[in-house]
Amino acid sequence: MRRPRSEEAFREYSYVKKFRDSEIELKDISGNLPKVAFIFPDSYNIASSSLAWSWIQQLLSHNGIGVHRFFYEPWFEKFYSLEDQRPIDEYPVWLFTFQFENNLLNIADMLIKKNIPLKASKRSDYHPLIIIGGPVTLFNHKIVEEIADFIFIGDLECSADKFAQVLNEYIKTGKCEQFKLINELYSKKFHKLSYTKCQGALSPVPHSHYVTSHSAFPNKLLIEIGRGCIWRCAFCVTAYTKKPVKFANLDDVLEIFEKYPDKEFGLISATITDYPYLSQLLEYIEKKDIKFSVSSMRVDKINKQLISLLKRSDRQSFTIAPEGISQKMRDVMMKDITTEEIFNGLILGREVGFEHVKLYYIVGFEEGEDDYTEFFNFLVEVQKLGYKQITLSVNPLVPKPLTPFEGRKIIDKKTYDEITKKIRKNLPKSVKADFESYKESKLQYDIAYLQGNDTIEFLKEYFRI
Repeated sequence: MRRPRSEEAFREYSYVKKFRDSEIELKDISGNLPKVAFIFPDSYNIASSSLAWSWIQQLLSHNGIGVHRFFYEPWFEKFYSLEDQRPIDEYPVWLFTFQFENNLLNIADMLIKKNIPLKASKRSDYHPLIIIGGPVTLFNHKIVEEIADFIFIGDLECSADKFAQVLNEYIKTGKCEQFKLINELYSKKFHKLSYTKCQGALSPVPHSHYVTSHSAFPNKLLIEIGRGCIWRCAFCVTAYTKKPVKFANLDDVLEIFEKYPDKEFGLISATITDYPYLSQLLEYIEKKDIKFSVSSMRVDKINKQLISLLKRSDRQSFTIAPEGISQKMRDVMMKDITTEEIFNGLILGREVGFEHVKLYYIVGFEEGEDDYTEFFNFLVEVQKLGYKQITLSVNPLVPKPLTPFEGRKIIDKKTYDEITKKIRKNLPKSVKADFESYKESKLQYDIAYLQGNDTIEFLKEYFRI
């Protein structure tokens, strides 16, 4: 790619190239002509922490599609690809992975900046084809039904071969008819309203083809060992949108470990502690002295071997999610975890040498004084265990479609401010708390329930266009 002439364009070009240069490729998937833009509508740090950004690129590249990755920053104007810093205008197909509700704003911002109508029905043949998939479409695909030419609902593994074939045909001819033959695709624009939501098997085991230091899993090769969740937490869409739960075959996972013996790994699953072959996996990790981290784990299911191996992997802290501030609140959330189980997990953490712990909480359930008394007393007891640093992450409940909390209202800002003030005032010394932005949480809630043309009106008002 020729160096951009304008100062701002070169700044953007250099910023993208910096992240590309940070990546250490483990597998070469180049060789195809660039035809498809694959966009993670968030920062590079967040995008590179998602295995989907690598795995979908691999699936399509394996099927003869040239896929270049893009990420988003609000100051971007050109949007250059990571692979060769080519501007996005040169790509006839844009694939978006819609990972989080608030990504909708970034998707819209990109379209607006590139003078692409928000409504698919208003676009001309010279505009890129917009295809949107990802986790948000599993619980409300109608958020983007007016924006996307097609929505992919489900896992790409289910029809990667056919999808790639149809993409190739579209790039050659500009005709969309063949897309209607793909079961997982939905399109209001092209009157393809029936679809099948398929969950792919973890065979082959999804794993990243590069590592980077600019990630929540720095310099770690990501491996997805579980997809879906066996639990029933009422605030979480995963358990209600990804069924049946799939787990990777142990031998297939170990084969990846064997292939990259000098790498550190990030094990991806809704809760790593539900992996049915966890004990055998941990035995292998211990024997080979492998360093690893995990995306999430249930505190009631951790054991000393797991927590010891995490500590041995140079982890300075570990994270657990009590969620509710009291047992009563956890029962309302259907968290299926007791205060004693949480405390036992924290004891294990201290026994193996952890001095820092982070605790995730959700508020906004009409908590009473008894709940807060239990919460603050619990924190005092945790403090007595000897942790040098205890950090709380406090978030307002964002009720989601398809969960038991669908239909609940998010608490108002005044109530959330009162809760945060109460917690700050009563926290034991040396316990710190980070509070999620109410504005961001309210946006997430509002977007989660948008449908059809309401999305367009919402975006017009937000961007004042």
